[in-house]
Amino acid sequence: MLNGRITEAQQAAVPIDDRAFLYGDSVFTTLRCYGGKPFRLDRHCARLNDSLRSRILAIDYTVDPTRLAADIARLLELNACPDAALRFTISRGSGAGPLPPDSARPTTLLTARSYRPDPARQHGVRLITTTVRRDPAGELGKHKLGSYAPSLLARREAHAAGAYEGVISDTAGNLLECACSNLFAVADGKIITPDVSRNLLPGIARETVFECVTRLAMPGKAGGHGDTPLHASMQDLTPDLIARADEMFITNSLIEVAPVASLDGRSFSAPGPTTEQLMHAYHQKVMKEV
Repeated sequence: MLNGRITEAQQAAVPIDDRAFLYGDSVFTTLRCYGGKPFRLDRHCARLNDSLRSRILAIDYTVDPTRLAADIARLLELNACPDAALRFTISRGSGAGPLPPDSARPTTLLTARSYRPDPARQHGVRLITTTVRRDPAGELGKHKLGSYAPSLLARREAHAAGAYEGVISDTAGNLLECACSNLFAVADGKIITPDVSRNLLPGIARETVFECVTRLAMPGKAGGHGDTPLHASMQDLTPDLIARADEMFITNSLIEVAPVASLDGRSFSAPGPTTEQLMHAYHQKVMKEV
């Protein structure tokens, strides 16, 4: 759906001076639909609008959740794919030259493809730490920008090494996130992930995991006796913390929660008991909401 109009994929076209094509001057989100219903569309819209209003983009466009929901329903029906991966992209519009024009008409593109998760991911994925580094005090990583080169490089390095995902670190060597997913560790009896102030994406799935944690408990050592409530903590994933982690997992809107089987050759229980609880709790929350 290009600029609100249903268009065959082979016939869709944008101007050659569209700034998304020339400079990656755009923002997008990817979300998952279950049985024709998008999960947490309101949160995706809110994040898009935060990015559009930010100084990073400052694009004169506001996402209307009601209209987008109607467009999604129509697109899914026409494509007969109720279980789908959706991507909604907003470009600044046409305008050549490094500086954006004083006024531009944004381009919007909504696409859908049938999506079924790979069951093999439930048994763990392999990660590697890539050469991609990011300033922890920066802001670009907090937005899903069309200028996606660092994440693409991290994903290519992972693919070349036979890994599923590539980890992006900060300039001090702490782990921030993966190319296309947020990263968690289970260590010291807590679920740990970096704070979004550390120049990483405020993932919708990441947010959902925090909600799930409050309802779960860390299994006790004697058949469930002595279980203690789980706690989530936002702190740097330092090399020392990763060295003592019992489990790791990644999250995004398509894969939900996926256990990590190994990172740079170090093996983890996949899924470990805490990750397994979260996989189930996350999917239960999805089913309840949709």
